[in-house]
Amino acid sequence: MAKLRVATIGCGSIAQVLHLPGYAKNPNVEIVACADPDQRRWSEVQKKFGVDRFYKDYADLLDNEALDAVSICSPNAFHAEQAYVALGLGLHVLCEKPMTLTRKEADILVSAARKAKTVFMVGFSQRFCHGIIEAKKILESGKLGDPFMIRIRFAHEGPYPGWAKDDWFYDPKAAGGGAMLDMGIHAFDLARHLFGDVKKVSASVKTIFKPIKVDDNAVVTLEFKNGALGYVEVGWTSLPGFNGAEIYCRHGNLIIDYTTGMRMISGRQLKSGRHKAVTKTFPFRPNEGGWDIEMDYFIDCIRQGYQAEMDVVAGAEAVKIALAAYESARTSKAVTIK
Repeated sequence: MAKLRVATIGCGSIAQVLHLPGYAKNPNVEIVACADPDQRRWSEVQKKFGVDRFYKDYADLLDNEALDAVSICSPNAFHAEQAYVALGLGLHVLCEKPMTLTRKEADILVSAARKAKTVFMVGFSQRFCHGIIEAKKILESGKLGDPFMIRIRFAHEGPYPGWAKDDWFYDPKAAGGGAMLDMGIHAFDLARHLFGDVKKVSASVKTIFKPIKVDDNAVVTLEFKNGALGYVEVGWTSLPGFNGAEIYCRHGNLIIDYTTGMRMISGRQLKSGRHKAVTKTFPFRPNEGGWDIEMDYFIDCIRQGYQAEMDVVAGAEAVKIALAAYESARTSKAVTIK
C-alpha cells in the first residue's frame, strides 16, 4: 500500500504536539501540506516537520492537494464545516474534540460520515491511556460485579497562557464554551465508554476566578440508562491534585489516579461486619499511552479498513451531553437526553 497522504487544518499547539509528530514518525504516512490563516505558524511547522506547502484557507488546501486524510485541528467553531467538506470529498477525518457545537451539526455529521463510509475519528485521546484500557477490560470481565458509580476529574490551570498558541479558548464564538466543554467532553466520552449511554444530566457551570467570558469550572452529574450514576468535575483554575477516574462496582473499585498510579481494591465482608480489603497496584502509569498511540490507531484504521471506536456517533453523543449540561446550568433543572 502506498503511503497515506495527509494534511492538517490548523497548525496550533494540538497539531504541533500531537497530530504532526504522530504522522511524522509513522513510516506509512506522508505529510503533504497544512492550512492555517496565521502565517506565523507556517515557519514553526516547516522547521519542525519539513512541510513546505501551506494555505491560508482550508478550502484551497482541499481543492489543490491529492489527499487521503486530514486532521482538523482548528478552533472548535470550525470543526463541523471543515469535517463536513472533507467527508464530502471522501477523505478520512480525525477531528479534534468537541466534534461540533450544536446538536444539529452533530446530526448532520453523523449522516455525512455514514454516507462517506470513510474513517471518521474524534480525538478522544483519554481512551488510549493505559489505565482506561485496563479499566475497560476489568469491567467487561465482570470480576468486580456491576458498576454503579463513576467519578471523573480533569482539571488544570487552563490552556492559555502556557500551552495554547493564543487565547481563542476564551472566546465564546471560537470555543463555544470553556472548561466544561474543553475538558468535560473527554469525561463525558469516557463515562459513556465505560458505563454506557447517559439518560439525564444536571450541572452547575461557573466562571469563578478567571477574567474570561467562558466558564472556568463545572460540576456535572450523570444518570445512565442502566441506572448507574456519574460525577464529573472539570476546571481551568486548579493547581496540581487528583486527575483521573474512580469506578465503584458491587465487589470492588478502581482508582485511576494519573498522578499516583492505578489500583484495584476488592475483598469481602467478614462476619464481624468489617471489610477485608485486597489491593492490587498496577505496574504502569495510568496516563501513559494517550497521544503516543492515538495517531497510529487512526492510521491503522485507514490501512486495515475498520472504523474507529471513537467514531462520529461517539462524538455526537459527547456533544449532546455537554449541551445538556449547559442547558441544565442555565435552567437549574435536570435535562433528559433524547
